[in-house]
This record gives sequence, structure tokens and C-alpha cells, in this order.
Amino acid sequence: MSARFFAGRCATRRREADIGILNQLSRVLVLLLPVLLAGPAAASDPGLAVPPHQALYHASVRGIPVRVGLRLEARDNGFYQYRSWAEPRGLLGFINRELTETSLFTVADGRVMPISYRKRDEFGDRHSDMRFDPVAGTVQIKYRGRESTVDWEPGIYDLLSLRVALAHDLARGELGEVYRVVDDRGRVDAVDVTVAAQEPIDTPLGRLETVRLEYYSERRDRLFRLWIAPEMDTALVALEQYEGGDLRGRLEIVEYQRLEAAGD
Repeated sequence: MSARFFAGRCATRRREADIGILNQLSRVLVLLLPVLLAGPAAASDPGLAVPPHQALYHASVRGIPVRVGLRLEARDNGFYQYRSWAEPRGLLGFINRELTETSLFTVADGRVMPISYRKRDEFGDRHSDMRFDPVAGTVQIKYRGRESTVDWEPGIYDLLSLRVALAHDLARGELGEVYRVVDDRGRVDAVDVTVAAQEPIDTPLGRLETVRLEYYSERRDRLFRLWIAPEMDTALVALEQYEGGDLRGRLEIVEYQRLEAAGD
């Protein structure tokens, strides 16, 4: 088969993926239409409480040095994209592979509403895609070539939009005690969230006042500790992940930049 044939197939698949995203956005707009037409009530909803920004981190995952980036962008028509990427650094920086995650979401009635999630894992070939359908009340999942559909309702997040929801709710003073997250295999897990402390931590950006959040998954026996800086746009400053009581990974902020909102 010719290279032109393969290029044509790739272009077709990209067009199909774009069409899928557009269809998903149209479904969300149908769901939000009564809110958008509500006039003053809609104007009173400030949207996402966390401003667009980009942050870079140095991390260690099971002893391997990693560079991590997080970028939150405002899109047109009230949509947002949150993207993360991770790649080796230091002596392993020559490895040209990365792990990327992208979450597209909006805000309705003060709550983060996921629309789609995509993960591309060039290390373990664990690619996944999620499409949240608020009209049907489902999320369609593709993971390693397998497809599944599970029930969904507002308040269930993908792994990336959960981080945004925690920062958003904290900034609004409406942090919940329990959040739910759906993983690549369609398993919905409840995570208990607590405000563990308010404490300063020293970082390459200086000494920052932070709120330490902890959330725990009993089924996975995983504990996450997040340090969030309210006075720095509620940005994630540091994170630790524990499994079975053992520290498995840690990241710390090294750069931070606020981005312009869409239309500025």
C-alpha cells in the first residue's frame, strides 16, 4: 500500500475525531441552553474560578526524574482545556517519549462538567479516550482498543478534570467531602477529600502559603496530597502520591505563568 493511502487514512481518522468532538460540544450546548438563555442568572455565574495558567514541575516517579507541565486554557463559548505532559529529564532526557493527558470541560451551575478526556502514553502504549454525554447520561470509553459505556451524572470526573474541580471548588469555598472519578476501565471510584492543613512550603519560586488537600481511594489504597496556593491563582504547588503507605511519586513547581483569557 502507498504512503498516500496511509496518509489518507490518518487524515480520515483525524476528521472523524474532530467530528466526534463537535458532536459532543453540541450535546453540551443543548444541555446548557436553558442556562444560557436565563439572562441575569447566567450572568451571575462567574465561570471557572481558576484563571488560565501554565506551570512547570520537577518530579520523581518511582525514583525516575521527570519534567511535568500543566496548562489550563480558556476556549471560546465558555469551554476550557486542561492539559498535562510528562517526559524524562536529567540523564534520561535523551528518551524522546512522553505521557500526555487532555481534558475538555465547561462550567455549569458553578460545577466543572467534563466533556472529553484523552491520554496518550508513549511509554506503556496505554492510550485512552473518554466522551461524556450529558444528554444520554453516559461516558463512552476507549482503552487499548476496547470500548465500553458506563452511566454518568454531574459530579463524576476524569482524573484530570478532578484536579481542576478541586481547585475550582476550593476557590469558591465549596469544597466537597467526597468526589467521584471514572478511570480507563470504566470503574467509578469515590475519593474522600479533606483539608488537612494550611501551611507554608518552600519552593524554587519562594515561600508560599498553601492549603494541603488529601484525597484517598480505598479501593486502590492510594493517597494523594496536594499543596495549593490560594494567592497564586489556586495553582497546584506540589503533589505526593502514596500507595500502600509508601511514597511513589512527588512533584514540585519550578515555573508559573498566568495566561490571557480567550478574547483578551
